[in-house]
This record gives sequence, structure tokens and C-alpha cells, in this order.
Amino acid sequence: MSPETQNDGQGQEQSGSGLPRTTSEKVYATGGLISSVGIPHVSIHVGNLILGDSTTSSQRSFIVIKNIGEGSFGSVFLCDWHGKLPHEVPPPFATHIDGVARPEWTGMRLVAVKKLKRRFEHGWGECQYLKELKALRALTPHPCIVPLYDVFLSSETSELYFIFEAMEGNLYRFMRARKGRPLATGLLSCIFQQIAAGLHHIHSSGYFHRDMKPENILVATSGRLQSQPDEGEQNDVSVICKIADFDSAREISSIPPYTEYVSARWYRAPEVLLKQRDYSTPVDMWALGAIMAELVNLRPIFPGSGEVDQMNRIIKVLGDPADYGVDEHGRSYGGGPWSFGLELARRLAFKFPQTEPRNIYAIFDKKTPRRLVDCISDLLKFDPSLRLTSQQCLAHECLRECLPENLPCMVPGQTFHSHQLSIAHDSHMINTTLEPAVGMK
Repeated sequence: MSPETQNDGQGQEQSGSGLPRTTSEKVYATGGLISSVGIPHVSIHVGNLILGDSTTSSQRSFIVIKNIGEGSFGSVFLCDWHGKLPHEVPPPFATHIDGVARPEWTGMRLVAVKKLKRRFEHGWGECQYLKELKALRALTPHPCIVPLYDVFLSSETSELYFIFEAMEGNLYRFMRARKGRPLATGLLSCIFQQIAAGLHHIHSSGYFHRDMKPENILVATSGRLQSQPDEGEQNDVSVICKIADFDSAREISSIPPYTEYVSARWYRAPEVLLKQRDYSTPVDMWALGAIMAELVNLRPIFPGSGEVDQMNRIIKVLGDPADYGVDEHGRSYGGGPWSFGLELARRLAFKFPQTEPRNIYAIFDKKTPRRLVDCISDLLKFDPSLRLTSQQCLAHECLRECLPENLPCMVPGQTFHSHQLSIAHDSHMINTTLEPAVGMK
């Protein structure tokens, strides 16, 4: 199943028709140098990329290597960047795409160029109201979020371009490439830690992502990772993970109602499925639980074919919130209670079928650490208020028990020394510190 096919199965819209023919069609050609006069002007000062205002412009130049993504938003291209970038941005430390070596790309300044389909006829001022750009400007540099290098509006076509760090692939493709080979415990914990750290930074910055899925977690692989000593000689690759695609991101303080159709269906939280319109950060945490379950089993835990089927698949695993299970210690298991969910269902004339929750431990291989399963279970709770937060995930015992000894926990408030780049929220300056990751989306 291709990523595009899987997206369709998850309820994601795909344009499939490409972009309309315009004077910018040369962007589709590969191998030739493309130059565009972009607004605003960009300059370098003491290693910082500085954007001017709407009255300024400067030349951006790049060579398109290949088209790496099409969607309803527009297109993404892997490019060799010939324009200005902060001098601290290093060349990629490797040139691999989905595990395939590309020595011919050695020495190139690889970037991912995202070109939006929408036209901004009213100029740069109109662009600054774009929710994706506002979110990217609000997020300070973090090693678990794909950095934005540049953004400009073509003065010739009124098309907006985002320039991002290019990554090797995404988590969905990474799982496919495993061909059924389970991930080592240390690798599972390392990936979980990075995603949770990225979400914690997003949430702490006053935003929630709303579209967490394996395709939106970009990865780069390098080296070998030694799992915990009690796993003997179990080794696996080392994976760098970064959260991408902030098209759907919203401010936590923004005023509902939010759209009902958000996130890929397989990772969509129950409150969104039941049309609650004032959801918040817990929708990201539900998605994280579903992603982690998929990483352990290398198959989706809730692969619904429609919204009703999606809800029924969730209930089949977690039981129904009206008659939830309680263990010998009085702790609810399965999806737990959710009185407001019952009210949401009543409004939609949906009736939760009376279902006992499955034993969550039986869903996973017996070698899966119990603490990790506990963490997944505590993310997959019906009631949003009962789900683990990103901060609680970073402090969870599963990380203390399962992380390789050479990878310290990313606790909230830790100072990161990686290099990244992002646009400051209250200025036109792009600060530089780039994580040395490589590849493409």
C-alpha cells in the first residue's frame, strides 16, 4: 500500500490532479537552475537569516532534484538550494532517501521546498495570516521539529514557498521498510521520547498539531543503537525523528468551534469522531498512543474504513465508556469512563455497543515492556482529561526502563545544543541552530 493509498484509507483528501498550468510550471522540471524574485528580501547578518518587509524582495535560486509529495495543499520538491541560508546550516551528513544511498547528491545543500497551490494575490501581508506560517513563527527551535529555513512569495506567480530541512523519509515508510521485523525496545523508546518531546514543545508554545500521523513524523537514520543489556545482542538503527506539517495546527487559546474533519482517521481521537468542536492538546496525545501501538505491532491498531467503523474498532479494543472495566486495584482499564462522550454519542444517535475491553497486554508481543504498554494504554483513554500529557510522557517510567543507556531522557526544560533554524514570533529574524539531520520527506 502506497502512502497515498494509505492516506485515502485514513480519510485524507488527495488532489491527485497536480497544480494548474502557470508561468511557474518550470518548477516541475528537474536539473535546471530556477530563480525567483521573492518577497520579502532576505539577508544574512551574523549568521542569522533576516526577512525584510512587504516592500522588499530578493532572488531565491535552487535546482529541483525530484518531486517528493503532492496533495491538496500543493507540492513538495527535494531541491539543491543555491540561495542564501545561514552559514551555520551544514550540508547533510548523509545522502540517503528511504535507505537508498545517493552519492550524486554529496555536497549539495538539500532542502525541501513546499509550494502552496493557493495564490496570494494581495501580497505578503495576506500570507502572514496563514495559520501554518503563524504556527511556524510561534515555535522556537527544537531538535524534534523540522526547522523552517526560509519563506517567500513569488512576485511573478503570487505563490508561497516554504523552505524546510530535508529529511530521509517518514515514519510510515520506515515501518514499511521493516518488512515485519520488530523494532528493538531501545529504538521504540527513543522514537517515543522524540515525538513526545516535540509535542511538549508545541503544546508549551501554545499550539496543538491536530494532524499527528506517521507520515507527518519525518525521520533520518544513522549508526547503530544498543538496546538495554537484558535484551542481549538486540541491535537496531538509530533514528532521528522530527514533527512536520503544521497546516492544521491551532492555538490552544483560539476560539472554538474547530473543524470536525481533522487528522487522519486512524489516528483521530474519539471526541473528534463524535463531533466535539472544542477539542485541544489531548487529540495529539491520542494520536501518539495510536502511533506507538502501530510501531510496536507494525500495523495500525484502529484501521477504520469510515467514521462509524473507526469508532466501532476503538470500542472493540477499549470497551464502551458506560460499562468500563476495573482491575483488582480499582483502576479502570480499557478506554475508561467518559460521561460526556455518552452525551456526544446521544446527540448523534450513536449507541456505544456493550463491549468488554480487551486485555491490552494481549494485543502486543509478550516481549513488549509492560511499562511501554501501560503508557500506550494511558494515552488511549476515551476521556481527553484522563490521557497522559506530553510532559507526563517524558517523565514516564517506560523511558527510564527502556531507553538505551547512552541516550538521556529529554526532560522538559532541558537545554538542547543541536543546531536548528526557525522564524522568531515577534521579529523578522530567523535564528540559526540546525539539527544535523538529512534526507527528505
